[in-house]
Amino acid sequence: MERLLPNYDKNLNRYNVLESASKFFLLDLKDREGKVEINIQEGTNFDFLLINYEKVQEIHFEVPANVTVNIASLMHFDKKDLKITANVSQNAEFSGYFADFITSDCKADITINLNGEGAICRWHLASLTEKNEHKEFAVNIYHNALNTYSKMDNYGVVRDNAKLVFAGIGKIENGMHGSKAHQNAKIMVFDKTSNGVAKPVLKIDENDVEASHAAVVGKINDEHIFYLTSRGLTEDEAKRLITFGYLKPIIKGFEDEEYKEKIINLIEGKM
Repeated sequence: MERLLPNYDKNLNRYNVLESASKFFLLDLKDREGKVEINIQEGTNFDFLLINYEKVQEIHFEVPANVTVNIASLMHFDKKDLKITANVSQNAEFSGYFADFITSDCKADITINLNGEGAICRWHLASLTEKNEHKEFAVNIYHNALNTYSKMDNYGVVRDNAKLVFAGIGKIENGMHGSKAHQNAKIMVFDKTSNGVAKPVLKIDENDVEASHAAVVGKINDEHIFYLTSRGLTEDEAKRLITFGYLKPIIKGFEDEEYKEKIINLIEGKM
């Protein structure tokens, strides 16, 4: 797939994304530091592949009215802290697909502001945490307008004395009727020395809304292991297959075949 580079304003450390015949943009932030802004000015549908942002502290997206944006990112580097913010305008949609294979401790704060009526956010995270790593992901979605919608799905696998924390707030402000906020957090813990924590929070200040959250933290299912080993797989092979099925759905957000293959290889290689 052709990867089009957006226009870069060095003085503002800002990328300006203009309407183009190609809707697939490569955001390679290898040489960027501090706060980077992504200003989407025109068009209707955009897909971004976000890579190489080890030195960036904050990434900020401005999503104008009637624009659909899909952000896909393979995080496979050392990264201590990360902040992502997005302002989503009327009838716009912001979707994020983040595959986390960060090889260090990490704290990530993600804030999505649904500022226009009919704004939508769909957030997807798949995390593999291992080897004494401590990772925390806080995803906060604020419904600041009428008839807004959010769906948050965080899936994780933790093993080898590691710790993984999923936290998140879905907040619907007073008067923002017709809005919907849903959260889903699931962590599979491989061994007794690892720790998974899911902390979904709903703050609802309006009656005419829909809101839900689900949180599951537990060890790998013994019945699944038994079933697979009874079919000829070793226990390690069974665990690898279960983990693959748990994390693989994240690739549906990646349009680039090269990065789909990288994610598959990482899951298989690490397990």
